[in-house]
Amino acid sequence: MRPWDSEEDTVSLRGVEPRVAVERPTASTGASSRAREALVLALVVALACALSWARLHFNDEFGPGSLLRVAGLEQPGAATPFQYRVLTPWLVRGLHESVLTAVTPLVIFRWLDMLAIVAAWLATRALARSVLGPSLANGAAFLLLALLPFHFVFSREYPFWYAWDMTSIAVFATGLWLMRRRSWFAYYALFALGTLNRETTCFLTLVLVGTEWRTMPRARLALQLGAQAALWIAIKWALREHFADARGADVAQSTWRENLDALASPASWRWFLLAFGGTWVVLIAGWGRIGSPWLRAALLACLPALAGLFLVGVWTELRIFGELVPLVALGVVAVLAGRAGDLSAGSRPAAG
Repeated sequence: MRPWDSEEDTVSLRGVEPRVAVERPTASTGASSRAREALVLALVVALACALSWARLHFNDEFGPGSLLRVAGLEQPGAATPFQYRVLTPWLVRGLHESVLTAVTPLVIFRWLDMLAIVAAWLATRALARSVLGPSLANGAAFLLLALLPFHFVFSREYPFWYAWDMTSIAVFATGLWLMRRRSWFAYYALFALGTLNRETTCFLTLVLVGTEWRTMPRARLALQLGAQAALWIAIKWALREHFADARGADVAQSTWRENLDALASPASWRWFLLAFGGTWVVLIAGWGRIGSPWLRAALLACLPALAGLFLVGVWTELRIFGELVPLVALGVVAVLAGRAGDLSAGSRPAAG
């Protein structure tokens, strides 16, 4: 019985379990499958290297949030909130000072950046396999790689790169996959690490509420929401205290007026059309073809995230939408494939 089939589907009308011929894998087919997987991963690594090189080559590092300042390898005092996005810079510093002492911090960062892109691809594929089925998993993951350049290379409004961008996407995609599996211990460990990287881990909490509202007992959902909010606040408070004596200038600001002006200006519409490679149009037009209730709920949970970014982010700076790209990739593939339902719904662990 396939994990997404219900028990009733496997029983004939006469109550007799039908006999299905199962093709057992042979040594040759196993070797062939491993060879194909190795070729796919080699291609992914090559594309990740190209994307990482392009985003660093065609963009400038944003000075107040520079990698070395946040890492503490240069004079401290990076601007906030960039100063609190410490995970990747601290990894660079730790590797440079303890392991790779002969390698420059920027080279170490380039390696970590490439690995984060590969991790985002692997997590998106695992998530797509869970939501859409194995046949569409590679397609959704490669669509992720195809869409990321629109946000981090092609967009020329605020053409900057930041050390935490690719890590944030890997954290978000992995968090969604762990959420689907209900692997809560691993999820909370990742949530804590991800909050050290960037505050947008709160988007995962929005997805959790949106996807579990009808399935998880309300008391348990409230406990999950409270635990994640408390963890997020505790980490941000600890980081603020850590940098209390070396806090940089605060560059955070309300941006809703700037975003309203951009929406009213036809000159800015090209950037909105460029978001997600324009596939958001496909997503909206084909919404009814998304058969997975979980995926629909997860995509709808992106709306309050977009509203929050409207207030504190610049919408024409497309990199701020990076975390949402994995979900959009799954949604577009679901529309194009016209999946009739959530294939893995029957295999998910029960809530509670």
